[in-house]
Amino acid sequence: MTTTGYGGQQHELVDLAFDAMFIRTFRDRIITYWNEGAERLYGWTRKEAIGRQPAALLDSQYPIPLEQIERELETTGRWEGEIIQRRKDGHTITVRTRWGLQTDAAGEPQSILEINSDVSPEMHVADELSRSEERFSLLVSAVVDYAIFMLSLDGRVVSWNEGAQRIKGYSQDEAIGQHFSIFYRPEDVANGKPDWVLQQAIEHGRFEDEGWRIRKDGSQFWASVVVTALKDRSGVLRGFAKVTRDITDRRLAEQAREEDRDREAAQLRGDAERLAELERLKTEFLNLASHELRGPLAVVRGYNWMLRDKVLTIDDLPAITKVVEAKLAQIHLLVEQMLEAARLEADKLGLNQTTFDLRDLVLQQAQSFASVSDEHSIEVVQPDGPVMVSADSARVATVVANLIDNAIKYSPAAREVQVRIDNQEGYASVAVRDFGVGIAPEHMPLLFKRFSRLPTEQNITTAGTGLGLFLCREIARRHGGEIEVESSPDHGSEFTLRLPAVGAGS
Repeated sequence: MTTTGYGGQQHELVDLAFDAMFIRTFRDRIITYWNEGAERLYGWTRKEAIGRQPAALLDSQYPIPLEQIERELETTGRWEGEIIQRRKDGHTITVRTRWGLQTDAAGEPQSILEINSDVSPEMHVADELSRSEERFSLLVSAVVDYAIFMLSLDGRVVSWNEGAQRIKGYSQDEAIGQHFSIFYRPEDVANGKPDWVLQQAIEHGRFEDEGWRIRKDGSQFWASVVVTALKDRSGVLRGFAKVTRDITDRRLAEQAREEDRDREAAQLRGDAERLAELERLKTEFLNLASHELRGPLAVVRGYNWMLRDKVLTIDDLPAITKVVEAKLAQIHLLVEQMLEAARLEADKLGLNQTTFDLRDLVLQQAQSFASVSDEHSIEVVQPDGPVMVSADSARVATVVANLIDNAIKYSPAAREVQVRIDNQEGYASVAVRDFGVGIAPEHMPLLFKRFSRLPTEQNITTAGTGLGLFLCREIARRHGGEIEVESSPDHGSEFTLRLPAVGAGS
């Protein structure tokens, strides 16, 4: 630009400018004009500034050498940039400057006009923002418990922190540019869940979710996820922030607690059902027991009345005695069953084990039944040598008595009951065989249940509580043995008690 100087009116107008404005000569760089804006900005008065060089007065630090700036001025006539300078009070400031070259009529450089604006506050804010962003970036990148990353508008990863790499298994290079659907299970992708999640974030500002996610190696983890829609000040959507935390351990602990609660609830329900069942069984047992006791007691009572009233004579006593003994044996067996069932229920069925010859016990029980039964013969088959067991003889006697009693009751038309004692393969056994009504295959599961009686016509008229076989099996198992059965309808049954023989396995 070409001018001839500044008059007083022009100086007054320039003094009104808020920016610092001054003029210096091109060659020797001496200040020739200094406006009031320069006085306010730098603290130097016009009198103090004029005649001095700006670089020395203001301790100016140029972004490029001053000579290079001046060459650009000679070429273009203009230059803009930022300079660090020092005020009179010593404070450093940053100014944004615009320089214009004044030439004479021949086009030779004459003066330079500098217009400077203090941008220190802006630079401070920018620096703070930069440092803040740097600190935030460092903070985010250092977080290892959370995956924190940004998504573009179409859901592609644009940033990636160390926590994301640790949780999801992808490095930064592998993750950036990928669509975030790679973190979802195939069925969730097929159902459109990733796009739905972003839509929810757009509609509500943020979206929280928990569910299974996929790592790079294909393993699954339970994730807590927050997706936030990022909008600028004008409300325009710019992308999404996604924060993911691996809470698999917490999920597994919750599931374990739920399973524990379910087990406890199931146990409580089971206990309640068992109590109800026990109450029902108790009522049924009392009804059965009273009914079963009433019959033999009525027979004994009746014979007693007839003897008292002399309806029967001394000659009738042998026959009466035999009947009464049979009824008393029936009552004794029933009472023993009731007591044993009560002991089992209270888990107080203790065993008084001794070593004895099983043959002696079986012969004693067979003779007891033979003495009170005229309708059946009891044949005992036994080995020549002893059959030794270590067991509670009273309870084993109860088992054998029950098996013989059942064989007699359920073979009314047959005359023979066979009892076979054996000792083989480490087990002593007593097999009781009848030739009676037998048992249908579909009724086999009912045999050893408590108070269970087979739903057959024969059972309706046959006395019994449904406890006998239940007790037999329980006693056998408490001894480490078992009760086995073979039967078919109309061909009779064979029940076998097996007990560990003394010396077995030694």
